[in-house]
Amino acid sequence: MLKDDFYLCCKSEGQWPAMGKPFGWWVVRKALVVSGVVLVVLLAMGVWQDLQAAASVRAPPPLNVSPLYPSHMSLLDLPHFSYVINNNICGTGSVFLVVIVHTHPAKRRERDVMRQTMPSEDLEELGMRRVFLLARAEWDDQPQYSKTPQWSIEEENEEHHDVVQGNFKEHYHNLTYKHVMGLQWTARYCPQAKFVIKMDGDIAVDLYQFRNRLWSRYQERHNLIVGLLQVGARAVRDKASKWYVSETYYPGKFYVPFISGWAYAITADAVRAIIKESFKLPYFWIDDVHVTGTLAERAHVKREGINGLFTIHSDHLHCCLELPGSADYYCDYLAGPSEGDLDLLARVLRHARTCYIDPCQRRTPEASVARTCVRVKPPGPKPLPAKGHGEIKRVFR
Repeated sequence: MLKDDFYLCCKSEGQWPAMGKPFGWWVVRKALVVSGVVLVVLLAMGVWQDLQAAASVRAPPPLNVSPLYPSHMSLLDLPHFSYVINNNICGTGSVFLVVIVHTHPAKRRERDVMRQTMPSEDLEELGMRRVFLLARAEWDDQPQYSKTPQWSIEEENEEHHDVVQGNFKEHYHNLTYKHVMGLQWTARYCPQAKFVIKMDGDIAVDLYQFRNRLWSRYQERHNLIVGLLQVGARAVRDKASKWYVSETYYPGKFYVPFISGWAYAITADAVRAIIKESFKLPYFWIDDVHVTGTLAERAHVKREGINGLFTIHSDHLHCCLELPGSADYYCDYLAGPSEGDLDLLARVLRHARTCYIDPCQRRTPEASVARTCVRVKPPGPKPLPAKGHGEIKRVFR
C-alpha cells in the first residue's frame, strides 16, 4: 500500500492519528513506551530483590525469633531480663556436666588463661562444656570496677563463642542475678547435663579431677550440691565491711548452711528446684548464701561438704607445684584461690592438664601438702592477712 493510499484508508475510517502523524509511527512509539515501562519495572524488581537478599544476609534476626534470645524473660525481680550475648554450647548431644564461670568483663586475660590451659577440646572429650557469665560494664560510674566497652566483649565472643551475658550492670551487689542467670541458662540450654559446676574466675579449679570424682562417686545421686560447706557463718554487722548486712535485710544472726560459691557441683534436678524457689523470695545480694543456702534449704536440696579437697590458702597451691617431685603428683586440692595471680592460675591449671594427659600419683597422707607445705614469702610489701584466713610462717628454732 502506498503512503497516500494509507492516509486515505485511515481518514475514510475516521482513524486519523492525532497531530497528523502516520498511524504506523504512532503504533511503534506506543510499543516503545510500553516496553520501556516494563523494562524499568523489571529492573526495579530485580534491584529490590537484590536489596532484600543483601539485608537478609547482613541483618541479624529479630531477638524474639532466635531461640537464643527469647522475649518475655524474667530473672528474680527483673521482669525485663534478656541476654545481650548467648551461645549454643551444648546442642543436642550427650553432656555430662556444664561449667559456668563467674567473671568480670574486664578479666579477659583470666578467661584466656582458662581457655589456653584447659582447652574446650579437652573438656568436650570428657563430656564437659564451659561458658563464661558476664554482665554489662561499659559505664564509668563505678570506680571500684573497670569500665569495659561492649564491643570488646562482642569481639571476644566472636573469637571463642563461649560467653553468656545478661543485660544488668556488673556489680558485686548483682552477683545473685548472675548466679541465677547461669543456673537458668543451664536448665534451658543444656538440659541434658547431669551436673553443673559453678565456679569463680579467680579460683584455680582442677576440672579434670572434679569431673572424675563426680563420675565415680555421685552419678546416682540426686537433689545435691557438693563443695566447700559453710556452717555457722555469721551475718556481718560491721557497717565498714564490704559484706555488711543489716538486721532488717537479714534478721538471722547466722546464715543457714551454704556451699561456697568459689566452686561447687550441683545435680540438674537441684538446679530446677532452686530456680523454682528463686521467684518466691526477695532478692538477697550475697549470692552463695542466697542460692546454695536459703533457696536450697527451701527447695530441700541436700548440701554435702568435701572441705578437705578445698584450700583457702594460695600457698597450698604454690606447694602443690614446688614441693620435691611435685610434677609426678596430683595436687591435693580440687580448688583454691589464685588471689589474682594469673601466673599461679596458669601453672596450677597447666599441671592439672598434664596429670590428665599422663596420670599422676597421689601423695600419701604423711606427705600431703597440708602437712609439708612451708613457704617463704618473696620479698616486698607484706599484705595484711584476710579476715578469717590463716597465715603460714617459717618457724626457726
